[in-house]
Amino acid sequence: MKTLRIIFLLILTMTCSTSIHAQSIDVPALQQQYGLPIIYPLTAQASTDYNTGLVYVGLLKNSSTSMVANFLFTPGSRNFWHLHPDAEQALLILEGEAYYQEEGQPKRLLKKGDYLVTPPNTKHWNGATENGACVCMTVTELTDKEHATQLRAVTDAEFSAGISALSQAEQTDPELYALMRRAYREDVRSIGQLDLKTREMVSCVALTVLGTTPQLANHARHALEAGVTPIELREAIYLVAPFAGYPKVLNAMEVVNRVFRERGIELPLPDQGTTTAETRHQAGHDIQWKLYEGGIARAMSGLPGEMGQQMADLLTDVCFGDIYTRSGLSLQMHELLTYVVLTVLQAPSQLHSHFLGCLKAGNTPETVVAAVINCMPHIGFPATINTLRIIVEVLESNK
Repeated sequence: MKTLRIIFLLILTMTCSTSIHAQSIDVPALQQQYGLPIIYPLTAQASTDYNTGLVYVGLLKNSSTSMVANFLFTPGSRNFWHLHPDAEQALLILEGEAYYQEEGQPKRLLKKGDYLVTPPNTKHWNGATENGACVCMTVTELTDKEHATQLRAVTDAEFSAGISALSQAEQTDPELYALMRRAYREDVRSIGQLDLKTREMVSCVALTVLGTTPQLANHARHALEAGVTPIELREAIYLVAPFAGYPKVLNAMEVVNRVFRERGIELPLPDQGTTTAETRHQAGHDIQWKLYEGGIARAMSGLPGEMGQQMADLLTDVCFGDIYTRSGLSLQMHELLTYVVLTVLQAPSQLHSHFLGCLKAGNTPETVVAAVINCMPHIGFPATINTLRIIVEVLESNK
């Protein structure tokens, strides 16, 4: 880090003598106002066409190959979402604290001395925090394309969104974060042919069952980036309710709705219910018997009085009648994600029967196994292997 900062300072030393000398900005007054040492030139107020709030800039170098600039972001100010076509950009925080975010990633908090490089063609934004100004410097490669492609303004919801626990872990425990990222992005993805969209839905469902909402927010963003529609994501979360309870789903939807607001997605989403109080039982019964002929009435028959049949009817109505009949997810996806829920819950009896249900709904054994393996970084090896052993038993017994 120290070496990188020295390189930045050497660039400034070499370029300040050839950059704009005349200061049209009262830098000493800004230093006093914001309590930050501003030792490099600020020569203009940045355009409000591409920035929210008051931003000052000093262009230190602008050649055919690179551009070096110094910025003062006043509290709450930030630039628009933008990208640099085919070019990298380095960012160094000189004073204060700043926010930085790439599309599909959690917002990060950067502090004095922090340094990062934004890859080419990556949508991102940066700016000051709500509570203080920051001074930063950028070094941007220049190509024969435009310096930056400006996109839309960062919404207030995006700006005020909490800093992800994953982002904090990346800064405080970078080794752990690197191991986790490799497990998610390389190890489990190399097993099976599950597409990225389904993998992210699997992760969102597993994290909902676990109640780990900070990580859920991150995977919800990844899911939307992978092509999952807002309705598909919401329905996947709703699916968890009959198996893990409504409180976890309420907590999860609070997080997912926050992500929706970050993306400017209008809430509430359109209704997807297809049954009424009068039709839910028959509709649920039809789906249940298609997948699980006989239901659980026989298993509940030993309960006192009529409660065995009442419990069987309750399952038919709430699980299949209320949830499985909703549009937005296919029956095939409903069953696959249900198997993920049962894997996380470690429900051996249901894992036996629902594996066959997955196959009846149109999933292949390979797809189900890949979905279970995708759960490993969330639940660990013992729970994953327990489910895989059940699948082996069912496959052996049905040869």
